[in-house]
Amino acid sequence: MQDTYWSEPQAAYEERRRLYLNYCAMHAPDTRFPGRLMNFFSQIARLELGLDVDEGSIRESIAFVDSRHDCCDFAVGGLLRILYRYHNSPHIAASLLDDIRACLLRFKYWWDEPAGDNHRCYHTENHQIIFHSDELLAGQLFPEQIFENNGQNGQYHIEHALHFIRRWFTFRIRFGFSEWLSNCYFDEDLLALVNLYDFAVQPDVRAQAGLLIDVLMFEMALHSYRGVFGCTHGRTYTRLIKGARENGSATTIKLMLGMGLYNTPQSLGAIPLATSNYRCPPIFEAIAADLDAPILCCERHSLNIEDALKHGLSYDSIEDGHLYWSIQDYVHPNIFALSQRMFQEYGVRLYEDYEARYQALYQWQIDEYGEIVAPNLECHAMTEVHIQTYRTPAYLLSCAQDYRPGKPGYQQHIWQATLGLDAMVFTNHPGAADEISRPNYWAGNGVMPRAAQHKNVLISVYHVSPKDAFPFSHAYFPRDAFDEVVEYEHWVCARKGTGFLALYSQHPYRWMPDQAGQIVEVRVDSPDNIWVCEMGDATQWSDFAAFVKAVSTTEVHCHGLDVQYISPSLGLVRFGWQGNFEVAGEIIALHDTPRFDNPYSQCAFLSPQIEIHRGEETLLLDFAPFYPC
Repeated sequence: MQDTYWSEPQAAYEERRRLYLNYCAMHAPDTRFPGRLMNFFSQIARLELGLDVDEGSIRESIAFVDSRHDCCDFAVGGLLRILYRYHNSPHIAASLLDDIRACLLRFKYWWDEPAGDNHRCYHTENHQIIFHSDELLAGQLFPEQIFENNGQNGQYHIEHALHFIRRWFTFRIRFGFSEWLSNCYFDEDLLALVNLYDFAVQPDVRAQAGLLIDVLMFEMALHSYRGVFGCTHGRTYTRLIKGARENGSATTIKLMLGMGLYNTPQSLGAIPLATSNYRCPPIFEAIAADLDAPILCCERHSLNIEDALKHGLSYDSIEDGHLYWSIQDYVHPNIFALSQRMFQEYGVRLYEDYEARYQALYQWQIDEYGEIVAPNLECHAMTEVHIQTYRTPAYLLSCAQDYRPGKPGYQQHIWQATLGLDAMVFTNHPGAADEISRPNYWAGNGVMPRAAQHKNVLISVYHVSPKDAFPFSHAYFPRDAFDEVVEYEHWVCARKGTGFLALYSQHPYRWMPDQAGQIVEVRVDSPDNIWVCEMGDATQWSDFAAFVKAVSTTEVHCHGLDVQYISPSLGLVRFGWQGNFEVAGEIIALHDTPRFDNPYSQCAFLSPQIEIHRGEETLLLDFAPFYPC
C-alpha cells in the first residue's frame, strides 16, 4: 500500500491522524521481522480504530521481550500502551492482556537488577528514557505486586524509575540531545515521552514530558524540508539517508507537521502520537511550512567531557556516568576509571569493539609514549555539537560545524544537502565495505572530516591515512533523483525543481554504481580531499544554466588541505584542516552557538526557558519550575 508524499502542507491534524491510523490498520504484520517489536505496533492503531488485532504478532512481541534481546525495551513500551489505553477493549482477548501483564512482571528494567546478563543496550540516550519510562509505568500498574526479576514490588520500581527519569529530563533541558536531530532516535524518544505524557500519574513528569515532546516537534519543524528530516544527525543508518522513503521520521513529520510520507505502520514515534492526548502546538506546523523565504537556524547540543566539572558534574559518580554514557563517551581519560567501574560492577555491555579497540588503543599510546597523547578517540562520542541549517523554498543545507575532525566516527552524519524526497547529497569516509556496520559505507565516517557551512555554502575537508582500509572519500549523489545533472571539470551540478546544487572535488572523481546498478556514488581516489558545496535556486539565478556557469567558472584554489573559493553568492571563502572559516573577510564562528538562534527563537545554552515567536504567535516552553531537579 503506497502512501502519497506531501511536499506542501495538507489537511488538518485530525484528518492526518485518521489517514495514518487507517494506513497502519491496512498493513498486515511484516513477517520479515518475526519475533521482533516491528510486528505489533500497527495493532495499536487497530485497537484505536476499534478493530480486532492479530494476536500472533503481539504474542511474538511477548516472546521477544522474554528473550531479553537488544531493543526489547521498545516492545515493552508498546505493550504498556496497550494495557493502559485498551485494557477494556473487546477487540483484544483478556487472556492475551493477562499474558502481557505477566510478561511485564518478569522483565528486567535496569542494569542494577539481578538475574540474567546485561548484553542489551541500556545506556544510550534513547534506551535510558525508554527503560525508565517502562519501569515507572509498569510499577504504576502493579504497585503492590512483586516483580519476579528483583523481588521488589511496584512501588519500589516507581521510586527507582522516577529518580532516573527526572535526571534524564534535567540533562536534556540543560544540554539538549546528544543524539542530535536523529532521524531514528528522536522517534524512540517519543515512544517514552508520549507514554509518560499520557500515563504517568506525577504532574511534573507529565508536564516535562509534554514540554520535551514540544522541543522535538520544534526541532523537526526547523530542520525538515517539505517533510524530509534532511539535516545533520548525531546517529543514523544507511537506509534513512539514501533518500527519505524508508526514513521513519517522514511519517512522524507528516502526521504532526503536515508534510512527508507515511512509510511505516510500525513507527515507534508516530503510533504513540496518533493514539495520544498530545496535540502539537500549531506554531510548529506553521514554522515547518515557512517556505517563502530562507531561514538560518543555528543551535547547540550536548557537552564535552572535559567541561563536566563546570556544570557541577563529577568524574567519579556512577549517576553522572549515566550522562557520559548517554553521550556515548566511555574512554575519555577523565572518566575512563569510572567507565571501568561501571562496566565491572554491572557487567553492562558497551559495544562489540570496546575492549578490543579502545583498551588496546590507549595501552598502545602508554607503551609508545609513556602517556596518553590522544585522549578523545571515542568513535561513538556525540559530544558538544554546533549546528547550522539553512532552509529555502527550494532546498535545505545542514552541517555539524568543525565536529571532531580527524577522530574516528560511528553514526554521526556530518552534513547533507536536501532538495526532495530522493534528491539529497552528502559526503563521508567509509568505515566498512557493507551498509550494515557502524560506521559503514555510507552511514557515519571511519575518520570524520572538518566541515563548515555558512548559509548556502559548505566545505568539507577529509584527511585520511593512506594506509586506511578505505583511503578515499566519496559523495552519495543519486543521479536519477535529479531533473538535470551537468558536469564541468571538477564540478558536478544538479537541479531538482527550482533548487540547484553544485559539488566540487579537489581531486578527480569517478561515478560508481551501487549493487543494483544505480549511479549513486561520486568517488575520489585520494586519502585527502576538499569538497565544496554551493546551493542556489531560481530566485537567485535566471536559470540553472546561469548557476552552472557561475560556479564552474569561478576560482577555486586548493593548497594541500586549505582552500580559497570565490563563491558567486557569498564572495571569498577560506577554510582548511586548521584555522578559521572566513567568508567575505568575516570570521564565521564555528563554536559557542546558543541553544537556539533562528528567526523564531533566541535561547542561551543551559536556559530553562525556550521562547518561540512567529508573527503574533508566542509559545513559551518553560522548564524553570523543574530546573534543576
